[in-house]
Amino acid sequence: MKAKTKNKNSPKVFAYFVIISYFTLIFSIKILGPSKLVYPDEFPVSCPENSIKCVMIGPIPHRGDGLTELRFESSLEHVMAEVNHWITSEPRTNIIGKWENHTHSVFTTKFLRFEDDFIVNGHCDGDSTILYVYSSSRLGVSDLGLNEKRVEKFVDYFSDLELPKKNCNNN
Repeated sequence: MKAKTKNKNSPKVFAYFVIISYFTLIFSIKILGPSKLVYPDEFPVSCPENSIKCVMIGPIPHRGDGLTELRFESSLEHVMAEVNHWITSEPRTNIIGKWENHTHSVFTTKFLRFEDDFIVNGHCDGDSTILYVYSSSRLGVSDLGLNEKRVEKFVDYFSDLELPKKNCNNN
């Protein structure tokens, strides 16, 4: 009777399979969720109805504790500088478009490298600066709560921040 010999290459083959599968998945995610820059005049007005991958702080709020705006008694220029500072301080984040009143950034998840759009739009309402925030996953039907947590972290950052008292337009 002949004894079975264990194939010593099996763990290597399995490891190569896992690595190739991972990179194929990452490549597929990049292809299926391409980047589209959102300009200031294209800021989304709402999230899709019943979406569980989108958060909106704006006139038509969605998730995000129902907030309709973030209001500050400071200049638009200073508030937007703080927006950009917060975004760049977050891991795996890239600002892909920046204007004086609007920032479009992309947050990338750690392992599967899914990309989420995070867009902040500011404007003046009298002397106050108003921010609207839109955060959404590019792919899938759910964000597993990541966009809601991200927006909550953003709101918490601004609620703890001491901004200089100025009119929105720097007057």
